[in-house]
Amino acid sequence: MEPITGPRSGRRRPRARTLLTRARSRAGAGAGNRVGQGSDSGSAILETAVVLILAAAIMVAIYQLELSQTFNNAVRQMVCLVEGPECGESWTEEDRPEKPESYDGGASGGNNSSENKSTAMGMAEDHGWEDQEWTCLDNLWSNVSDFDQSMDGDTQGIPGYDPEVHGDHPPPNDFESSASSQISWGLDYISAEHGTPCVAWAQWENSRSY
Repeated sequence: MEPITGPRSGRRRPRARTLLTRARSRAGAGAGNRVGQGSDSGSAILETAVVLILAAAIMVAIYQLELSQTFNNAVRQMVCLVEGPECGESWTEEDRPEKPESYDGGASGGNNSSENKSTAMGMAEDHGWEDQEWTCLDNLWSNVSDFDQSMDGDTQGIPGYDPEVHGDHPPPNDFESSASSQISWGLDYISAEHGTPCVAWAQWENSRSY
């Protein structure tokens, strides 16, 4: 079969070339659109990640701030328990109390009434003086000395030793420096002269002396 020649065969070749060119153009346009879409998607993911990181940082900062405030409030409330400013206020350098130079123990000098009172209660129990008898002893020595072991003024130690009244019962050598020695002497004196603290307390109420 002979090839077709003439005007009709000449027109087919340009038409085929035109179709091929159009196909290539469409393929290129589709690829460009896909690249653009991929670029837009990547930018959106990056922006979302940045927003999430900033939000997390803000939440952490808020949490740390609240934790710090809670800790400071707890410390401030503990300070209030030690004659500090009222709760809700903060210390200033002018209001801050001076640090004490030293702390005196109940058994080595100084005044520690609460500790001396606790020691006296334990030693009174050893004498069998509990409940009502302890109440009488507490009343007696609270009025005599308020459990202050000092030897100054009218009261002489925790039991209120007075040489003119208690001369027949001299105190031990460490009486001035030892709260426990004062308590022991006072308990022995009450036992020897009055029998029980309630008897001694009744005499004190009548005569301010025992």
